[in-house]
Amino acid sequence: MLVLATLLSILLTGILSYYTGETSLKETAINQLVSARTGKADEIESYFKFTENHVLTMSEATMVIDAIKGFKNVYQKLDSTPLKPEQKQNLLEYYRKKFIPRLARNVSGNPIAETYYPNTPAAEYLQYHYIAANPNPLREKYKLDNAKDGSEYSTLHQKYHSRFRNIADKMGYYDIFLVDIDTGTVLYTTQKEVDFGTNLKLGPYAGSNLAQAYQQTLQSRDPYFVKTIDFASYRPTYGKPSGFITTTVFDGDNFIGALIFQLSSERINQVMTSHQKWEEVGLGETGETYLIGQDFLLRSAPRLFLENAEKYYETLTKNNIPLEEVRQIQNLESPLLVQKVETEAVKRALNGETGTALYSDYRQVPVLGAFAPVELGDFKWALVAKQDQKEVFKGVRDLFNRLMASTAILIPLFTLGAIFFARLLAHPINKLIAATKKLTAGETDVQVKINSKDEIGELADSFNQMALMIRSKEEMVTQKIAENERLLLNILPAPIAKRLQSGEQDIADSFPNVTVLFVEIEGFNELSRDLSPDQAVTLLNELVSNFDETAELYGVEKLKTIGESYLAVCGLSVPRVDHAKRMVDFAQALLKTIRRFNQKQNANLNLDIGIHSGPVVAGIVGKTKFIYELWGETMTVAKAIHSTPEQNIIQVSQSVYNALQGLYYFEPLKEVEVKGKGKISVWSVHPLDSSLVLGENVEVK
Repeated sequence: MLVLATLLSILLTGILSYYTGETSLKETAINQLVSARTGKADEIESYFKFTENHVLTMSEATMVIDAIKGFKNVYQKLDSTPLKPEQKQNLLEYYRKKFIPRLARNVSGNPIAETYYPNTPAAEYLQYHYIAANPNPLREKYKLDNAKDGSEYSTLHQKYHSRFRNIADKMGYYDIFLVDIDTGTVLYTTQKEVDFGTNLKLGPYAGSNLAQAYQQTLQSRDPYFVKTIDFASYRPTYGKPSGFITTTVFDGDNFIGALIFQLSSERINQVMTSHQKWEEVGLGETGETYLIGQDFLLRSAPRLFLENAEKYYETLTKNNIPLEEVRQIQNLESPLLVQKVETEAVKRALNGETGTALYSDYRQVPVLGAFAPVELGDFKWALVAKQDQKEVFKGVRDLFNRLMASTAILIPLFTLGAIFFARLLAHPINKLIAATKKLTAGETDVQVKINSKDEIGELADSFNQMALMIRSKEEMVTQKIAENERLLLNILPAPIAKRLQSGEQDIADSFPNVTVLFVEIEGFNELSRDLSPDQAVTLLNELVSNFDETAELYGVEKLKTIGESYLAVCGLSVPRVDHAKRMVDFAQALLKTIRRFNQKQNANLNLDIGIHSGPVVAGIVGKTKFIYELWGETMTVAKAIHSTPEQNIIQVSQSVYNALQGLYYFEPLKEVEVKGKGKISVWSVHPLDSSLVLGENVEVK
């Protein structure tokens, strides 16, 4: 009877464990998928927001403004420079033999070269010299800096191309466009595909989503206008999916052009697949996250396609997907904008719902999914995180099967052993198990009291000693980690420190437009002559600490101090559209700080301040003793213009003057000689309202 009762108990326990475990696993899987869905929604929204901020920041850069003006001027001259007949024939042959065959594999119908051939002399000229006659192979035409045709356009192209190409490469953009806002002419592209030089109003791509980006920009007069255009098939890129982000470009009050970034679908895939590390982020063997547009077409690639393309094609065929559609995916080497996914999760997400569901996915496989809409400007996508139900419940089913198989074999032994050892071992073992669980959960102050001299007593003593040792080491490790993090944050900006801690090496980034401030404290050496070393260090530390607190208030990053010099930057770790204004306001606050210091210490210190905006390169220099260093022409100019015979004035460069006209009073100063640039213009800057006291009653986020 005891054996039967025990067997029945185990069977009931197994059945209960099965259903309880299934429910528990489902809840755990839902939590995991909801976490993945939320995380990916934040990542994709952050990616688009960052790109919008970057295109806005670049649109204010002197390089972009000057490039549009320069290219516009020399482009018009090319209309009177027609190609020779043999050059025209070579360009047409490029379309017929290289562009059209590749395009025809990816689009429906039978495209012909004449439909896409450029319809202006200038466009013909540029496409011949930079595409047809370009010695670099397809997809590498961007490597040519100068076509060696002797034109003014090529001289200007060589000046700007490497800088735009570097920005596109570093930031992961497929292409960068400069468009004349008046005519709709594509004055410049980084990639050098067949949209180069064409007209977005009347040319062959007037119906494309690039033209849509231009038209949206044309209708705006807002210098802070930015617009994201949804992905669509883009024929200059051989029908592959392309999205665009566009903004206006102003030269003062003159609306001169559009700056447009062509987005890469590969970057979207990297975000959604965690660089194809699904299992490492908790999605197991079948879990994935992907995006669907309002047309129910994929905006990011599914896991099966990326892991096993052949099996993916077989799955589509088994599910009666038209053979023509499968072949198009094979030709494009991507299912984006081809495969439709109209599952329950996608439909509900596109209707604005956020939730979870059990349903069959596009493979007709039962899955557990979490879904939500992702708002991206004027359009939205559905974001789905899902995992096969078979994998979700696999653990509890395997456990149940093993339990049932073991029951029949082990029940006699279990019955005899349970009677003999239960009372003898249960109590002390349970105490050890409970203590072990607490230790596993992080409670390192746990101790077990067992009054026994046998092996269990020795085990309890060993456990107690281990718990004490773990607690001691945990406290030591926690203390060391905190100390290391404090030291690291004293050397590096927080985002750079986080990247270094994550294992990233050779950290170096380019920033197209930031503002740099160089300050030199005059008179401190004279003041410190009559002081002891400790007193001099204390005074300098007090002054630099005041500078640091003021920098934090204005959203400015301190880079370093060298003796009496103080170097700061704005718009580096945190992109800011108003970085030049913040830096000028910070400089005015520094003048207020030095006056307060002089009054307090009965001193006569003065500041020499130089401010310049432009591109910089930043990175970690050194291996064992490293620093976060900035370099480039912007640093040279800021340092060169800081010195002046006058005292306590703020000196700014042409770029800062251009950016802040109308916000301050500028007074021209004597030109300054800068190595490698010659003489440059310099202004002193003052508040428009002299009643405003520098540094007082300031609130800056």
